[in-house]
Amino acid sequence: MKNQKLVMLAVLLIISIGTFTRITGNENIRTVQFLSIFVIGALTSLLISEVAEMIKGKK
Repeated sequence: MKNQKLVMLAVLLIISIGTFTRITGNENIRTVQFLSIFVIGALTSLLISEVAEMIKGKK
């Protein structure tokens, strides 16, 4: 169950980064770009916390 959660978070993070790179016109940050950056940060923090929890549980 834990591995599925890590894989799902990693896949969602990859998809969100890929979607962000497809957005054109990076001279001014629009609302969509801000939300994309926010979601990438949130997914990254969730993934890091899950990995840390998994490592903590092994010890």
